[in-house]
Amino acid sequence: MKLYSTLSRTVEPLVTLHPDRVALFVCGPTVYDYSHLGHARTYVVFDVLAKYLRWNGKEVFYLQNITDVDDKIINRAKEEGVSQSELARKFETEYLRDMKSLGIDAVSYYARATTHIPEIIDQVRRLVDKGVAYVTDTGVYFNLDTFDRNGELSGQERAKRKSRVSDSSKHNALDFALWKLGEFGEYTWDSPWGRGRPGWHIEDTAISEKYFGQQYDMHGGGLDLIFPHHEAEIAQMESLEGKHPMVRYWLHTGFLTVKGEKMSKSLGNFITIRDALKTWNKDVLRYSILLSHYRSPLQATDEGFANAAKGLEHIRAIATKDKGADAEGRKAFTDAMETDLNTPMAIAAIQRLAGNGDLEALREYGEILGINFLRESSAPLSVLEDIRAELRAKKQFEVSDLIRDRMAAAGIHITDKRL
Repeated sequence: MKLYSTLSRTVEPLVTLHPDRVALFVCGPTVYDYSHLGHARTYVVFDVLAKYLRWNGKEVFYLQNITDVDDKIINRAKEEGVSQSELARKFETEYLRDMKSLGIDAVSYYARATTHIPEIIDQVRRLVDKGVAYVTDTGVYFNLDTFDRNGELSGQERAKRKSRVSDSSKHNALDFALWKLGEFGEYTWDSPWGRGRPGWHIEDTAISEKYFGQQYDMHGGGLDLIFPHHEAEIAQMESLEGKHPMVRYWLHTGFLTVKGEKMSKSLGNFITIRDALKTWNKDVLRYSILLSHYRSPLQATDEGFANAAKGLEHIRAIATKDKGADAEGRKAFTDAMETDLNTPMAIAAIQRLAGNGDLEALREYGEILGINFLRESSAPLSVLEDIRAELRAKKQFEVSDLIRDRMAAAGIHITDKRL
């Protein structure tokens, strides 16, 4: 298999630290609100990658963190008059429910930041002892002047970068917090530097170091995390003992856009996963996401989802008779997946396999992509069609249309004849 690494900016053969094992870390959610379709795109892609690697005989440890201590959580909890832990657990539960609804089940372990405070404090302490971090009245900061490779991942010149947080106590504007001093309600812990809480970036490296060590195979996330988050992770981890690279394959999903703008909570243009699932089922959403290459931008539109539903229904409609294995179609699928997870080409191979009646391959590859490409039974469909016909005959069009719309959302389209 070959994968594009953001670090090298090339498509490289997949060579893992251990021949038959893969260590994959993907940045999880900050649990202060419902997850949106932009998150769905990233997590569907890495779900497929993990499932394909396992199908290929690899042992995959897929680790994802849960950021459950953060300014956004603290502020939202104050607004709603609830405890930080209550808010975080609520939206963590909602996130996991969304993942289950989307058929995302490849994650080996979800690691909460708040259950790894000892590891976080220990990593900060070692960075201070190394002389690459310093203590001020407001917190402990990483000194970017000590890390020469900063900027390699993003390709940004330091002079053009801007700090997310203004703090006059920092030595340099781009230095970032490892530990924030102060009282932050229930999410405040004792440390060698005083009571406080962890910074955002240190959570991920402390967690990944505990389970994978200071070097591992793959790190994934959305394109928007390259700077400053992933740059900061590299600086922290590689400064501990100088092991380079921290990760060989940095994998980033392209933006999911709405009317040309990146879908985000800050812009208020996001569609939650739970709302999307009220209209489209998980097979349609996954099919729509995988129709685009994971590194390309993806536009979220009702027309796009409707076209995806029609495309999926077409595959199911022609895959009715088992005609045996289609060797060329199967090779086309695996070749596509081996070539930087080219799911659009993989779906083209699925369409060929459906037309040639290789139902076994459709079942097997459907499990990798997390999509059911086969109609298991036509009986429920025929019953629904009969019920709709009776409703229309009785001029109960509102209920009849509701059934039609729900069937369309599931990828089953019906054209009504005039009564």
